[in-house]
Amino acid sequence: MKRNKDKDYVHCASSSADTEKAVAAENAATAAASNSEEQSETDILLQQVAQWRDTAMRAQAEFDNTKKRLATQQATALARASERVITALIPVIDDIEFGINHAEESGNDMLEGLQAIHAKLTAVLKSEKVEVVDPLDQPFDHNTAQAVQMVEDATKPDQTVVQVLQKGYVMGKDGENMRVLRPAMVLVSTNPDNDTSS
Repeated sequence: MKRNKDKDYVHCASSSADTEKAVAAENAATAAASNSEEQSETDILLQQVAQWRDTAMRAQAEFDNTKKRLATQQATALARASERVITALIPVIDDIEFGINHAEESGNDMLEGLQAIHAKLTAVLKSEKVEVVDPLDQPFDHNTAQAVQMVEDATKPDQTVVQVLQKGYVMGKDGENMRVLRPAMVLVSTNPDNDTSS
């Protein structure tokens, strides 16, 4: 009888230990599931934050690119507007220079006034980075000059500008974006004795 009681006690103790283990395992599983859910929610939130941050960075980069593009377009538009005005002024400068030459030859009283006007216009061109192309006695450059005639001249090297019929004008000569407003109209030498092309 006592043996049965001991057996029951051991069985009860064993059963109680199993129950405690099961409860502990269940609690651990519940805690793990709870932690897993919390971790899962945290991961989702972190992913959303990363996405929002990425979207914000992309938007900032797009804004910066648009700002730079607009600044470049504005600078180009201003340069073109300036170019149009200066191109329209070039014939006026030609007329003033013609008047100066005529006044010098005839001793006209208007000479000083014309020279003053010419100096002011030249200063405006200089402030807009416009340079005169007057390539007399220089090698012919097809980028800034237009040859209207070839002249045989044994005293000059071949392909040298021997006369400038009309000065040219370029804008932004020092920069990479040089634009020819008007090419110089020139006469170019040919010298069969110094022909470097053969």
